[in-house]
Amino acid sequence: MRDNEILSEIHRVREDIARECGYNMGEIFARMRERTERFRTNGGKIAAPAPREPDPACALREEPPKA
Repeated sequence: MRDNEILSEIHRVREDIARECGYNMGEIFARMRERTERFRTNGGKIAAPAPREPDPACALREEPPKA
């Protein structure tokens, strides 16, 4: 696979942030929440993901399937 400059930059930044936070997931997410809130405070908008259609294969049944 060829090097992709954009993906390489994303991986480098992700590693830098993880290192700065001591690879602590709680710290990484707290930093992400703080930056997201600052972005919204400055007028930024974050799009919500599109709703997903439910998968009928995962539907709950009232009775277990018959053998």
